Amino acid sequence: MKKYLVVAVLGLLAFDASAKSECPNYKQEGSYFAGRKFTNWDVVPVSADVAFKRIKVEGVSSGLTLKSEDKEAGLLMFEQNASGSNGQVTLPWNVVITPQGATSSKVMVTKLTPGGYATGEKFQRESTCAVINSATGEA
Repeated sequence: MKKYLVVAVLGLLAFDASAKSECPNYKQEGSYFAGRKFTNWDVVPVSADVAFKRIKVEGVSSGLTLKSEDKEAGLLMFEQNASGSNGQVTLPWNVVITPQGATSSKVMVTKLTPGGYATGEKFQRESTCAVINSATGEA
């Protein structure tokens, strides 16, 4: 049980989970045994360029590894190393930032966990929402 608590704490460090927005578009798919996909999105009141920069800086400074980026397409791909029931696992975090006019953007976050990886819905909702909030400088 301690191993899962450590993983949860490390995940919180990845992005501050004290979410400022409610992020009402959270969705969870899959199962504990097959693996899960957590998605969340919201429109933020900053340009896509500003959102891209803020999310990138917050993710890297929080300990995530930036695996790739495509600023023109608005794509950021991070990895989080964590301990799971089968040892060390890599959890991908994908962020897509789409302009919604000149002064706002849609931020969509997708996080994948492998089968057998223990995590809670509240934690995943808060951590994906914290990514969205980091675009506004509220993380």
